Amino acid sequence: MSIINRYVDNQRAYVAKKQAQPLIGFTNAQGEHASWNDIAVTFTDSDNKHINTLFCNLNRNKPSIGTHFTDDDRLKPETHDLLFAYMLDLLNEGVSKANKQSKITTARYFLCHLDKNVATATLDEIQHAIDSMKNSASLQSFIDWLHEHKMLAKSCQPYISTPADSTRSKSGDDALDAEQKKLPSETALLALGAIFYDVIPPYQDDNKENIDAWQPLLSSTQNQRDSFICTMTALGMASPNRIGAEQVLLTPQRIQRHTQVVEGQEKTVHYLNWRGSKGYKDNQNHINAEMVDSLDRAMHYTILATEPTRALARFYRKPARTLKEVLGEFKPSDENLALIRPSMNKSTNLLHLGLLLGLFDDSDKYARVTPTTKGAKRKKGKGPAKFIKPIAQLEAFDTLSFKSHCPYTYMLTGCSLAIPAQYSNYTGGKQELTVAEFQNFIIEKNQYQLKGYNKSQSKYADFDNALFAYTEKQLSGRVKNPFLLAPISSLSFLFSDDLIKVAKTRPSIFERHGFSSSFLLKPHQLRHWQNDYLAKKGLPHHLISMLSGRKSAEQTLTYIHTTDAQNASVICDISFSNELASNVEEKVSRRLATMNQYNEAIDNETPTFVHESGFCTQNLALSPCTYMTEFETQCTLCPSSCHVAHDSDAIDLLQKDLKVQTHNLGNVQEAINFETSKGMQEWYRTHYRNTCMLKKLIEVLSDDTIEEGSMVRFLTRSNSMRITNLDTKTVEERKLALPNAEQALQAAIEANKDKSKDEATNNFLGFLGSL
Repeated sequence: MSIINRYVDNQRAYVAKKQAQPLIGFTNAQGEHASWNDIAVTFTDSDNKHINTLFCNLNRNKPSIGTHFTDDDRLKPETHDLLFAYMLDLLNEGVSKANKQSKITTARYFLCHLDKNVATATLDEIQHAIDSMKNSASLQSFIDWLHEHKMLAKSCQPYISTPADSTRSKSGDDALDAEQKKLPSETALLALGAIFYDVIPPYQDDNKENIDAWQPLLSSTQNQRDSFICTMTALGMASPNRIGAEQVLLTPQRIQRHTQVVEGQEKTVHYLNWRGSKGYKDNQNHINAEMVDSLDRAMHYTILATEPTRALARFYRKPARTLKEVLGEFKPSDENLALIRPSMNKSTNLLHLGLLLGLFDDSDKYARVTPTTKGAKRKKGKGPAKFIKPIAQLEAFDTLSFKSHCPYTYMLTGCSLAIPAQYSNYTGGKQELTVAEFQNFIIEKNQYQLKGYNKSQSKYADFDNALFAYTEKQLSGRVKNPFLLAPISSLSFLFSDDLIKVAKTRPSIFERHGFSSSFLLKPHQLRHWQNDYLAKKGLPHHLISMLSGRKSAEQTLTYIHTTDAQNASVICDISFSNELASNVEEKVSRRLATMNQYNEAIDNETPTFVHESGFCTQNLALSPCTYMTEFETQCTLCPSSCHVAHDSDAIDLLQKDLKVQTHNLGNVQEAINFETSKGMQEWYRTHYRNTCMLKKLIEVLSDDTIEEGSMVRFLTRSNSMRITNLDTKTVEERKLALPNAEQALQAAIEANKDKSKDEATNNFLGFLGSL
């Protein structure tokens, strides 16, 4: 007799609904229009980006779209259809290509390890399948998708491990220490501030038009790596951004302002036009007022420093453009204009353009040519004959000569051409090229970079309209080619590497400017710093979420304080209300009011739950409670538990619990086998310490020096309590002075031996006496 399972029925109904839709944009491994039965498919989106998806089992080692699959490699039909439906929904998400592929691959591995319909599997079977996987971090998306479409019971909540450095599972002082590591060190930020001042000097006389101090720094031959790092850092500190996904796609612009009258006073906000990410549309991104002057200076400098490279990109995109169109806002030096005397209404060649852009200002402005080239002259000096010709006089069919370890070769290619692979990369494998052939080779070489994707390949900016447009020479990489565009997708890696110092052979930006090699800063720390900074300024969490481009305040809490236990320590700025405490008390008890305000502040996305002596900040709807205690008041010492100062009902209940636990300690101490039982002694030691902490909690909640309504919670591992004042938004941490549990145990053992309580026993058990 078959068993009816509504979750399996829902799966089949959802798959049938998806199968009724046409597969648009899908091809199979043979390049033909794909069907639901294909074991490997490729989806091509509107930007011509390809996403390959496999529906095979684990028979093949590292399969790919080109693998020749057999029927033995197929998933079970029901599993195949479920995974295909998941893929279709996933492709509509506004996340990166890599993110999508990771989620679908992880779901496939999970279903292969489970080897049965997930709706008919027990929680233990599902957990075992997850534990069998090397990496399950992306699986939560699949489980959530099953829950959303009622294809798996909501009560089925397996544990999915997060990356090793996650602090979500930590509590108390361990989580706080881990959170502090997510913030950049103050010394590193101060060092970057000093470097910023040197790299992008302030305007002279506070005149934003006076950039005389910048002129030596803006030369096209200058290394702009440090100015790039400083501008990226300033952007990261000015607004909570996804650095690798968003900042590198900015267009050339200065900070813009919007002023309006609010309650009779003029208020000004500052913003930049921003490329969205994670499904967000382009937007006007708010900039902190404190960072406006510094960031605007950095943007101004970067626009000027990168304009020559944008001119190169315009030329690569359409070489036949007039010189005036190619140069755009860039003005060549009088010296270089005098050498060429160009016509602005005609097109030019690559080397003449390079001369006008100043790419050869650090050389004698000659190029090496073959002896038969018209106008060639022999360069004086020892060694083999070397023929050169002024770059300004080069014509399309003049032949350039590329010899290894030649300074003229290095000027055009940025490397010594010491090995065949370098010739292949930078001269098309030839030692002689006409000016026209060299130009065509360089233009072809740069075509892929003109659509500048970010590192996740999720969005792009046209290179000729990108703020961070650099040549390989400007960023001083291993190859300093003046004509090759530095891929925008590589900029976030360069930024990260320069702050952390990944390569031992290259000094970090700190070391280049004389600071200690111990200084480092991780790019994502700036986002944590920015969110933490805004929170400490009292900005509502929903507004921080909006500024950061997040859809929920729950995500913002992750950036401000990582764990559920930590959320309680900052509950003041979430639940703070201008309403008088007395008015709140008239409506509802203080504990319940605070809990409801907390829920409202985060839009009920992470609900809190009231318990007998306070309330809990752990999301029990998604993460069942695992805290166990022998106290009558179950939640008392849990790091996710919040208590409210002078909550009389809670204090009365905790006092009764204290009496019960003191009585329990006495009963165990008087047991016949207490002296010999290691288990009993271990219980006594632990329970004595916890009971002392319970007494301390009662004392703090009853302390007249603590304002009514303040939030109190334990940091059990550090033997301290955190007290948060809702009115002043200040946090006090009190260290607990507890009796020595080991000495208390020894006193109890001695008392058990002679059945009479000596002075030591009275001292230790007396600590738990009346308040």
